[in-house]
Amino acid sequence: MIYNRAAHRYAKAALKSCLENKKDLDLVYEDMKSVSKAFEESKELKLFVDSKVVKDSDKINALKSVFKNSSKRTKDLVELLMKNRRIDLFDDVANSFVVLYNEHVQNQEVVLTSSSELKSSTIKEIENKVRNITNKNITLVNKIDSSIVGGFVLRIGDLQYDASFKNQLNKLKQDFINISIQ
Repeated sequence: MIYNRAAHRYAKAALKSCLENKKDLDLVYEDMKSVSKAFEESKELKLFVDSKVVKDSDKINALKSVFKNSSKRTKDLVELLMKNRRIDLFDDVANSFVVLYNEHVQNQEVVLTSSSELKSSTIKEIENKVRNITNKNITLVNKIDSSIVGGFVLRIGDLQYDASFKNQLNKLKQDFINISIQ
């Protein structure tokens, strides 16, 4: 996600306005996840919202139609963005809101990339260890990437632990090159 200061401020304000009511907070969080997903899956939607040719009234009508099942607070946010002529930030605001929400409730997504599917017992064990280290609610996603040959790559937020065979072989190769040069 590219950081956008204005989008972050809108998201922060939206989160703050929802803090009084847990139900609103959870509803807006679900809305923002669906908004992020919609913009991620549809480049046409992003192009439409960013277009300088399309009238603002057409944009707001389209967004109301696409996100018609959203909560009142989310619809109010769309109206505010449109009123302030910042509707092009809607997807960035949604992404920022999801990040801020996860920080607020201490959620952490962890991505475990391995060369093959891991047993559920192994995933649970890794999940528990990461939970103990971070003291956060962990959601572990296991991705398969056959190019890493064996081992795994564990990504926790901005940190990455690379225990793949591919990485270890690259280190050996680099060490061999360094020795050859000397």
